[in-house]
Amino acid sequence: MGVPVTLRVNSKADPYTRWESTNVVVGAAKGTVSAIAYAHLGDITADQFRALASIVRDFGLTVRATNRQNLAFRGLSAEQLPELYRRLDELGMAEPGAELARDVVACPGADTCNLAVTQSRGLADDIGKALEDSGLADIGGIRINISGCTNSCGQHHVADIGFHGAERRAHGRPAPGYQLLLGGHLGNTEVQFGQRALRLPAKAAAEATVRLVGRYAEERGAGETFPDWVQRVGGAKVLGTELKDLDDWPDPEERPDYYIDFGETGPYVAEVGEGECAAG
Repeated sequence: MGVPVTLRVNSKADPYTRWESTNVVVGAAKGTVSAIAYAHLGDITADQFRALASIVRDFGLTVRATNRQNLAFRGLSAEQLPELYRRLDELGMAEPGAELARDVVACPGADTCNLAVTQSRGLADDIGKALEDSGLADIGGIRINISGCTNSCGQHHVADIGFHGAERRAHGRPAPGYQLLLGGHLGNTEVQFGQRALRLPAKAAAEATVRLVGRYAEERGAGETFPDWVQRVGGAKVLGTELKDLDDWPDPEERPDYYIDFGETGPYVAEVGEGECAAG
């Protein structure tokens, strides 16, 4: 499909310009044009599916699902892009940054999974917002994946930045936490699992992500991948040491939010039931 955007994009640009800069891919060799419809966290409704099918018919396109849980329209012309954007915008699927840093992949987590110990989808939202607020949402070349437990339904083990949920205890109380892994990737001839960096409170994971993405964006060389950058700066353990200040648990009375998972209203409890999949 060509080369994804890898530079910072002006977040203050008008919505169409930013969408075209981040969600449209032009083939380097043949000038083919593709566009990504953004399905936040892989969620899509029946009405949206019907409207997308109409787009495919009306524009004479082909469509593919991506491994970032989005839909890629192929066979476009440049002249079709404004109308495609308008129709996707009506569906709520024209958010910029699809397939880029803010496009975090997460398993269902404790919302619906009996094995998960954390709300991975809530963390995905928190990271996406933190990247947007820091101007890093449209950085390319970084895949962030989250699983609510160690079973890797969110494929955290092969992500550039991966998190898996873990119960933590601080000040005598259980709390939601994550293990951070760095440098995982899949290549044509090799697979590299992410290496452990450090464990974090759930509410500090977004700040850790912002620091890592921001530093990579500033320090990477031409064509340097995130795993290569991780190795060049000393590896996951070194980067984890530099983030160690985030593994801090405030007093529950001062920061009760650290002891409540995303989307929950009461104190954190790691309730694990019988699994419904192979991981169980």
